[in-house]
Amino acid sequence: MEQPEVEEPDTMEPTSAFPNIVFIIADDMGWDAFGNYAGINGTKANTPTLDSLAQDGITFTNFWVNPTCAPTRAAMLTGKYGFRTGIGGVQTSPAATLADNETILHDYINTNTNNEYATALIGKWHLSSARELNAPENFGVGFYSGIFRGSISDYFNWTETSDGTQQDISTYATTHLVNQSIDWIEEQTKPFFLWLAFNAPHTPFHRPPLDLITDQSLADNQAAITTNPMPYYLAAIEAMDKEIGRLIASMTDAQRANTIFIFVGDNGTPPQVAQAPYIENGTKSTLFQGGINTPLIVSGKNVTRKNITETALMQAPDIFATLADMAGTGSSTYQDGVSFKPLFTDENAGKRAFVYSEQFGNDLNDNDGYTIRNANYKLISLQNGTEYFYNLSTDPFEKINLLATSLSTEAQQHLDQLREMKESL
Repeated sequence: MEQPEVEEPDTMEPTSAFPNIVFIIADDMGWDAFGNYAGINGTKANTPTLDSLAQDGITFTNFWVNPTCAPTRAAMLTGKYGFRTGIGGVQTSPAATLADNETILHDYINTNTNNEYATALIGKWHLSSARELNAPENFGVGFYSGIFRGSISDYFNWTETSDGTQQDISTYATTHLVNQSIDWIEEQTKPFFLWLAFNAPHTPFHRPPLDLITDQSLADNQAAITTNPMPYYLAAIEAMDKEIGRLIASMTDAQRANTIFIFVGDNGTPPQVAQAPYIENGTKSTLFQGGINTPLIVSGKNVTRKNITETALMQAPDIFATLADMAGTGSSTYQDGVSFKPLFTDENAGKRAFVYSEQFGNDLNDNDGYTIRNANYKLISLQNGTEYFYNLSTDPFEKINLLATSLSTEAQQHLDQLREMKESL
């Protein structure tokens, strides 16, 4: 299988042995609601914990995911593009179901490190049918507890799945997932890999517990939420941030010193609460930047670059390769993924030549198709025949479709190259 083209790095970082890995996913959170991205000045959530991680590490601003959650999770867990796993949307089973023969990251790490790691997946799964409640454990996750389906109807009254059984939970979902994470970490006597997948700030919009948010005057009634969901969306992010801080504070000094923290968004902001510039052309469920370009922060053990904004291209399958590399598996590439671990210490490390994303399998969805970009240019090709072509170096928020006029020689060359790259996958 042909690997993605990668420029050769000038130097290589030596592998560090068995750091703890805490990988955190926010559900439906784009750059408009969080973080520092040039040209985006929307109303941001209050996130001191994540801001601190960014100041002590690296913010990657060109991380591509899929437009919706299940394909992104499948890509990160398997290291494969959706057209290889068959998961391209959030449809019901079997369309968004991970095949039994797939190797997921947790199993790969332990197979290739002689079981050096305790592994857990706490939170949202969303990759198996309701008849396969043991699916995470059967794929090789050491401990699973969380939200088996794609969402919950009530953050204060929801169903937890673990070890093939289910029970009703009345604790605020974000808090409960952190409680589970803290309890699990306290039990570990060897390096651990925690995949913590929050449902927040995904709908339903709601008021979190008041001790987790700054705005004590926020009304707790559906009429207020329906009228203006934005402050509730931001409050869910703030509550998640505070609970992440509690998780970090619960760790011992030795654990924290040996832990790498990675934080990502699984897709862009939903349209009900999206802000400029994304609301103008595409948010969650689209292949525009507002749907697929999400925050990525890395901080902690072995991350020597501090308070850095890194513009290198990276994509969801790279998460598999990077975390496997961090865990000492001896591999820096896997399937469609390439490790970006060298960038933790070396700004001149090799960088991707292109990234790719896609969406498919949705009935009557004019947003289905694929997108591919290199350092400057991006092509979106939809299944309905519509295409868009942008120079992101001068038009980062996709306002000018270059295909509406005659292309310059340079633009035509890049368009041809992007089409060739797509055909090579």
